[in-house]
Amino acid sequence: MSYLRGSPNYVWNTRDVLGKGATGAVYRGVHKQTGEPVAVKTFNQVSQLRPLEVQMREFEVLKIVNHENIVRLLAVEEDVENHSKVLVMELCTGGSLFTILDDPANSYGLEEYDFLGVLRDLSAGMKHLRDNNIIHRDLKPGNIMKYVAEDGRFVYKLADFGAARELQDDQQFMSLYGTEEYLHPDMYERAVLKKSAGKSFGATVDLWSIGVTLYHVATGALPFRPYGGRRNKDTMFCITSKKESGVISGVQNTENGPIEWSKELPRTCLLSPGLREKVVPLLAGLLECDDSKMWTFEQFFESVTEVLRCRLVHVLYLNEGREI
Repeated sequence: MSYLRGSPNYVWNTRDVLGKGATGAVYRGVHKQTGEPVAVKTFNQVSQLRPLEVQMREFEVLKIVNHENIVRLLAVEEDVENHSKVLVMELCTGGSLFTILDDPANSYGLEEYDFLGVLRDLSAGMKHLRDNNIIHRDLKPGNIMKYVAEDGRFVYKLADFGAARELQDDQQFMSLYGTEEYLHPDMYERAVLKKSAGKSFGATVDLWSIGVTLYHVATGALPFRPYGGRRNKDTMFCITSKKESGVISGVQNTENGPIEWSKELPRTCLLSPGLREKVVPLLAGLLECDDSKMWTFEQFFESVTEVLRCRLVHVLYLNEGREI
């Protein structure tokens, strides 16, 4: 049995897997003539059973977007064996942000410089999507890739647009996509608890997912954690939907135990006190379940600009042998 697959201009090995999802897999491949390394996304039968309009959305979205902080589409070709469509994209050798956070060295989140890099690039990529009236609908660390240039410079890029679609600011959608831990409470209620049938959602659901992602990046942990994780779905919904404004985390440490709420980042977070003061209000604005208090994209982009204007200054106390 051969593990090699190909399209007219590219070849890949199905044992060299970069990632797998509900609708397909991504493999490491190369251009047949130049040897250029690429990422090749193939689609499984589940994906092909979807309506053609839905299948084509990812292709159409990737043709619209063109930005440094979005994984670049190089070609759309056909697998020569089964004639199914494949997406050929630039290869991000730094792996996904989820893989980076899964490293024991990052158990308490990323260092300040790296956190700001994620914040900057995630915001810039989202700004481009909104400028083109596109929502992602599955934002999470696993769909943010780290691209490392030859000179060592790195850039974070949004990836996996299988759930993305065009949506104006005043439009709504009803289809369900996303990953449980990063879902807005309203979407969680319908997608996971199977309640509130017929409810529609707007583009701002991406903001909640961004908030969960940034908290994860800053601390190394998810902000909302019921005892038992995914098995405790009702408590998860209760935590996210009943929390007070300003609360950025809720954790249940024992079975049927109380929820420990917090409006601050944990002490183990590696961000400086000055940056924490800027990041906490940003997270609180993103993780707001009250529609009347929910942030807009404009507020998010403005807040990120303010955070990125700050400069980190190290002050060394020689007589105490400590640095702040």
